Amino acid sequence: MNRDAEVVRVMEREMQRIADEALRGFFSGVPQPEKYWQPRADVHETAASVIVKVEVPGVRPDALTVALSSDDRYLTVSGTRYEDPEEREHRIRCYQLEIYFGPFERQIPLPAGVRVDREGVTAKYRDGMLLVHIPKGQPRPRTATEVEVE
Repeated sequence: MNRDAEVVRVMEREMQRIADEALRGFFSGVPQPEKYWQPRADVHETAASVIVKVEVPGVRPDALTVALSSDDRYLTVSGTRYEDPEEREHRIRCYQLEIYFGPFERQIPLPAGVRVDREGVTAKYRDGMLLVHIPKGQPRPRTATEVEVE
């Protein structure tokens, strides 16, 4: 790796650290920062579906919950990443702690205007990644609705 690339990588890590500290201060009244984290997510669309990929390493599949909002605009992924209590109690000194443990929730906006097939949504967990396939649905016919005036 060349020196310029390494300098850029160090700058990116430092900027992320500063942003994380600023957000922790902003949310200090909400949940405890050491007990709250948001996994990173990618969203892309194919001809047949919307794909959401969420980084959740160290989270057991049975500790994950995936929900599609009633208006099909958001996918919510929540769960808990547990730390081995025995590992924690044997620590004498910590030199670097960057891995968050505890509950998380991430509300991911879905592309506007895309109709989805709610019954066909699937989620698979493999190698620390949660992959959610949201198949596209058929456009619903728009029909006028008459409302009786009293």
